[in-house]
Amino acid sequence: MTLRTSTVPDLWSFMLKLYAMPGVAQACLELQDRFELDVPLFLALLHGAGRGYRIDSETIRALDNACGKWRAEVVRPLRAVRVQLKANPWKENHEPVVAFREKIKALELEAEKLEVSVLEKAIIALARTENHVDKPARIAAVAHMVLSHFAADNLTGELPQASLIVDAVRSLLRRQHRT
Repeated sequence: MTLRTSTVPDLWSFMLKLYAMPGVAQACLELQDRFELDVPLFLALLHGAGRGYRIDSETIRALDNACGKWRAEVVRPLRAVRVQLKANPWKENHEPVVAFREKIKALELEAEKLEVSVLEKAIIALARTENHVDKPARIAAVAHMVLSHFAADNLTGELPQASLIVDAVRSLLRRQHRT
């Protein structure tokens, strides 16, 4: 079964294109490290907002709860093993360990891809917003809500990483809309 529809193109492909844009990967990693942000959830929600789906704090909380156990029991443990394998110089330079680390990295990405497929289906089921709502403002508002959700009381001031990601989402959605 494919999750592609005329209203939401393949979310995983969108995320890969977005992540490859200048500065986006680093910005995502910084927000992930600082706030324990679920990057696939963050990007899926920004994409959904840009595509006209109604996303509010309740939606964010529900989707985070839906992904939380998977993130805690599968994605983060795989990431922790991968990072540990890179942290020690003898492990990084020992060829069998390097190959093993690449396999762990591939599994981590596959786990995130599975999460994205669940998120994509959930976002497609959401109500649409009114057409007159400003898309750039909606994307920025959703970014702020998601970051507030993950940061709790630790969110102060503007985050240049979030602004960079929001601008990249807007740009990529505009390009996709033209094609």
